[in-house]
Amino acid sequence: MGAAVGAAVGAAVGAAADTPGAEGPAEIRVEERDAQGRIVQSGRLVDGVFDGDFITYGESGRPAMRARMRGGAMHGEARHYDEDGNVVQVAEYVNGVLHGTSTFYAQSQLVCRLSYRGGELEGPSVYFATNGTVAAVMQYRAGKREGEAVFYSPHGVVLRREVYAADRLHGPATGFFEGGAVSEKSFFKDGLLEGELLRFFPSGKVMQRGVYHRGVLVEPLRTFSEGGKETGAIQPPKPQGR
Repeated sequence: MGAAVGAAVGAAVGAAADTPGAEGPAEIRVEERDAQGRIVQSGRLVDGVFDGDFITYGESGRPAMRARMRGGAMHGEARHYDEDGNVVQVAEYVNGVLHGTSTFYAQSQLVCRLSYRGGELEGPSVYFATNGTVAAVMQYRAGKREGEAVFYSPHGVVLRREVYAADRLHGPATGFFEGGAVSEKSFFKDGLLEGELLRFFPSGKVMQRGVYHRGVLVEPLRTFSEGGKETGAIQPPKPQGR
């Protein structure tokens, strides 16, 4: 989308120049077409760069993207479309970089709403289930997961809470049954299980217990009946010989 391409396109399609004053910027409306004569993109060139409304087109001839440009870069809202004309993404840009909210859709259904700062994920990102309810909320810092992540059932019930640091699980993780009772408790360090892992029956009785160190089972992972009787055990791996 450089000045040379824009000028050549403008001449090729006979685009009409605007009529700025003698001291004003040189403006021209351009359309680029492919070898078959199908429109590929259109917009306004100001002093050789796109500025203002800008549209790209798909093979069907329908808009594939509508955006605002400033100084040759996207600046403001941009809407992306599928071949049927449905919106698949609405994003906010500042000087060509994602900055603000970016919302994604699939077949006109909301998929996720992400927050960007300076081109990287920053702050809360919300993901949606097919029924439109919130499926997960994750926190990001500088493009990496940071802080608590919460996962929900299609009915809006919290199913799991996890903590991340530098894009790795780091801290307590708790699972829940739909009724609200705790189903699992564990702890992670640098993305690996560390310490006691407990799984529960809906009644609150322990169903399974094991101990991990750096993601490796170090004490038997024991399974119990709801009455408390041990019903099985997985033994830790044997140390590897040198």
